[in-house]
Amino acid sequence: MSAGHVDLPAAGTRLRDEIVLSGWATFEDGPLARVEAWLGETPLGRARLGLHRPDVAAAHPGADAAVAGFELRAGLAEGGRDSERQELLRVVATSTGGERLEFEPLPVVLAATTPARSLPERGRPQGRSGGGRRILAFTNVLTLGGASIYLVELLREAQRQGRVEATVVSAVDGPLRGELEAIGIPVHLLGPIPLDDLDAYLDRIDELAAWAAGGGFELVFVNTANGLTLPGADVAERLGVPAVWSIHESFHAALLWDGLAPALRDRGEAALGRADFALFAAEATRRLYSRALADRSATVPYGLDLAPIEAVREGFDRGAARHAAGVREGADLAICVGTVEPRKGQVPLAQAFELVAGRHPRAEIAFVGSDDGPNSAALAERIAASPSAGRMRIVPRTAEVQDWYGMADLLVCASDIESLPKTVLEAMAWELPVLATGVFGLPELIEPGVSGWLCEPSDVSALAAGLDAAFGADAAARRRIGAAARDLILADHDLGAYARLVGDLFDRAAAGEDVSRAF
Repeated sequence: MSAGHVDLPAAGTRLRDEIVLSGWATFEDGPLARVEAWLGETPLGRARLGLHRPDVAAAHPGADAAVAGFELRAGLAEGGRDSERQELLRVVATSTGGERLEFEPLPVVLAATTPARSLPERGRPQGRSGGGRRILAFTNVLTLGGASIYLVELLREAQRQGRVEATVVSAVDGPLRGELEAIGIPVHLLGPIPLDDLDAYLDRIDELAAWAAGGGFELVFVNTANGLTLPGADVAERLGVPAVWSIHESFHAALLWDGLAPALRDRGEAALGRADFALFAAEATRRLYSRALADRSATVPYGLDLAPIEAVREGFDRGAARHAAGVREGADLAICVGTVEPRKGQVPLAQAFELVAGRHPRAEIAFVGSDDGPNSAALAERIAASPSAGRMRIVPRTAEVQDWYGMADLLVCASDIESLPKTVLEAMAWELPVLATGVFGLPELIEPGVSGWLCEPSDVSALAAGLDAAFGADAAARRRIGAAARDLILADHDLGAYARLVGDLFDRAAAGEDVSRAF
C-alpha cells in the first residue's frame, strides 16, 4: 500500500517568486521513482529524491523508507505578473513499479510581481594599458568543489599568460588556499558573514571596502552567486569598479538568496541586476537569468586543465590500481564522483543500480566523495540494506580521484542540478564513457550514443534504463564513445583558450568598453 505526505502551504497562501515543497512517499511495488508538480496547467518540474527521512523509517517497513523524502524548489516570477490570480497546486508521486499517489490539490494565490528595474549606468574608471589586470576575486569556499577548483585553474592559467594579478577573498577556508598561495596569489579569509542582520552586514562591507581601497583593483570577479559572495558585488559598488560574475548555479535566480534576511535578499537581487557581465558554462543556465541580466551575459563552456590528467594517464597501471583498491577481477566498474548530497542523486543511483544488478552480474559501482556528514551516512545505510550491497562501495573524498577515472569503465552523473560538472569533463578526457542526466549543460555536451548516454533526471526508473544501456554496450561501442568524448574535450574545452577569452573580458570591462565584443 502506498503512503506519503506533502508539506504544502496552507490553502490560500500567497506565492510570489518561488515555491518550496517537501514530503515523502513509499510504495509496496518498488522505490519512489519520481515526484512531479503542477501549478494549474504549468509543470513545476520534478522533485529531488532520496532525502533522508528517519521518521518515515520508524513508521514504515522497507529499505527505502529511510530515504523516501523529496523536495522541489521552483521559481515563479519569470516575466512578472500584473495582478493576483488563484491556481491549483497538484503533486503526484510514482513508484518504479508504476503505482501513482496523487495528493489532494491545494488552492494558492500567485501574487502580483513587478518587472525587473533597469538600473542607471555607472561610470567606469579607465583601465591601464599593458600588464595583468589587478582583480579581486570573491568565492564562497576554498574546499575541493567544482566552482572553487574552476577559480583556481582559471587564475593559475590567466596569471601564467600575464593577464591578471589576482587577490582572492573567500568566506570559508580550505585546501585550495595552499594551491593559490603556492603560485603567489594572496588569500584573504572573510570568516562568518552576518546574513541575518543588515546593519552588521553593512559594517562588514565598510571594513572590506576600506581594506580593498588601497589595492588598486580594477575589477571584482564574483565566483558563484550566493550570500557568501554577495560582499564581492557590494565591494565593487563601493570601489566604483566593474563586477563580472561567473554563475555556476543552475536554478532560477529567485532561489539564489534563500536563507538571507529579506533586506539582504533584496540587496542580492539588486547586485545581480547591476552586474556588468556574467559568464555561464551552459546556455540552459544562462536562460534562467535572462530577466535579471538582459544581454549582459554569455555562455562559455569551461576549459579543463589537462596537465594533472595526462600526468596520471601516462604509464597508469590499471590492473595494479584495481587490485590495490580491491576491485573484483573482471568487474565492470561504474563510478559516481562528487560530494555526497541530495542534488547529486547518489541515493537514487544506488536504488537504480539495485534494479539492474541482476541483469549485469559483472557490474559494480563506487561512490567516490563521501564524508562524515548525514548524507553519506544515509547513503551507506541504504546500500547496507540492499541485496546488491556487496557490489556497491563508498569511497571517502580523495585527492587521488584521477586514479578512479583510470580504474573505471563508466562514469555516472545522476544529479538533478548541474551546469557543466568538472567530473564529467575529466572522465571524458580519460576516454571514459559517461551516463548523465539530461540537465542544463549536459545535453549541450553529450550527444547520446555518440559521446555518451543521457537519461531523464529525478527518475529512478529512467536512471535504471540508462544503466542498462551503458552496462549492456559492447567493448567496441564503449571505445568509440570514449574516443569521441576525448576528442570533444580536446577541441572545445582548452583551458588556455578559456583563460584568454576571460582575460579579454576583464580588459574590456576594466576599460569601460563593450564587454560583449569579447565573444
